[in-house]
Amino acid sequence: MKTKHTLRTAVIAVAVTLLAACGSGSEGSDGNRQDDAGPPQSGGSATIVQTSEPRRLDPALMSNDLGTNALVGNSLYGQLLRMDAKGKVQYGLAKSLTTSDGGTTWKLKLRDGLKFSDGTPLDAAAVKFNWARLADPKVGSQSAPYAGLVTDMTPSGQDLDFKLSLPVNHFEAAIAQSLNWIASPRALRGSAQSFDAEPVGAGPFVLGSWTRSGPMVLKRNPAYYDSSRPYLDELVLTANSDSVQRAATVKSGGADAGFVNQHTQAEKEGMNVASPKLGGGLFMAFNARTAPFDDVRARQAVAQAVDREAVLRTLTPGGAAEAPATLYADGSPYNGDNTLPEYDKAAAQKLFDELAAEGEPVRFTITSYPTTEGKRTVEAIQSQLNQYENVQVEVEVLDFSAAVGKTVQKTFQLITSGLYPGVQPGLALYLGLHSKSPGNLSGVEDRALDAALLKGLAATGEAEQTEAFQEVGRLFGELTPGMIYTRYELGLGWKDQLHGVELYGNAGIRTDTLWVSK
Repeated sequence: MKTKHTLRTAVIAVAVTLLAACGSGSEGSDGNRQDDAGPPQSGGSATIVQTSEPRRLDPALMSNDLGTNALVGNSLYGQLLRMDAKGKVQYGLAKSLTTSDGGTTWKLKLRDGLKFSDGTPLDAAAVKFNWARLADPKVGSQSAPYAGLVTDMTPSGQDLDFKLSLPVNHFEAAIAQSLNWIASPRALRGSAQSFDAEPVGAGPFVLGSWTRSGPMVLKRNPAYYDSSRPYLDELVLTANSDSVQRAATVKSGGADAGFVNQHTQAEKEGMNVASPKLGGGLFMAFNARTAPFDDVRARQAVAQAVDREAVLRTLTPGGAAEAPATLYADGSPYNGDNTLPEYDKAAAQKLFDELAAEGEPVRFTITSYPTTEGKRTVEAIQSQLNQYENVQVEVEVLDFSAAVGKTVQKTFQLITSGLYPGVQPGLALYLGLHSKSPGNLSGVEDRALDAALLKGLAATGEAEQTEAFQEVGRLFGELTPGMIYTRYELGLGWKDQLHGVELYGNAGIRTDTLWVSK
């Protein structure tokens, strides 16, 4: 396999990767997509065009969403479990997950007789090895915040008893999103090069061949735990960072499916489309640790100064341009009466003038990832803000590594990120907003917000959850840690010959259910 690396990504992929949501539902027009084409047919090959190829095949260094590595990871490693659109657990390699005390002490039971593709057993000790590795800072996994909550693990055969550092009532959501992919410990102990050449998992497919910047060919795994699956003999994955070209490839017959941004246009061109309904969305994260955004008035002023729908129109000319009005998904009971800050030029200018009169005019730099969509977004925001008095905005476009570094080190002033609460929002919100969480990009510290986040995380009853999450929504609008400008727009578009498409969690996608009509 060639070792030349390319960095292809979309800003939406970065956002999801950095602040992944847990247990969020995903659906097409009729929920998790099921078609009426009759019983699945076995055999054949399908081609799907992704936004980017993985830099590594190590599951600790991949992310489980459409924008990054969902197809690759779920093919090679399968899923311990997954969440459906209503937040209900569906089991894969695992057969049960239970808590004995409301979310602190847990037991994960694996199916009997599981084997990795190298013949070694997939048992509880293998899960412990993988989860401990995810939490190791030397590994550098983006799943570390989730794995770091696990403080103690005791494996016994196919059973893993583990404890968390704080009660999380729906920890299954964290597993589905960030702790789901288990690789062979023996293979992981080898070199990075040897693992990338021959990754060893227990998923529905094994790596057939892969040339960097070229197709990745996955072959059916005959040792998969469900002997009737996968239905496909072969799955071919290609990559293209341009959303228009991806859609054109599917339309022309160059692929059976591809990741699309323009859902309405894709449907007009004869595709079926499924996309996650996550709430939250892509947002510009304010860094409250440093000027000017250490003053809440500066954050509120920018949030009110930007016409988010005008920004969206620059990204999707002629398309829908409705900016999110709430933190949670439309229709969620967790929204209550709370809304996000609205576009108000007069109110924004008043705050800018107030800050300038105190000797603190608003000057800052927006950091962008190197994608067409990312650059258009920040340039549109810059253009709007520079029309106000007492505001000066610069833009910097960094390569992927530099932008990620600035995010991790929290040296930005305003940067694109994401927050996706989903149907079980407790852990996603805690990791993204709590003052002690390493995933809190904004650095906003507020006792009332911390208390509401902890209450929602541990809540067992729906009434208690609703009260806590509505309070989080109210405080999010008041404290303005970020400016949400669009929901998650990436979806999967496919032609009629492909069947069995099923999204789960934070835009993950199963591949063992896919099949093609003959």
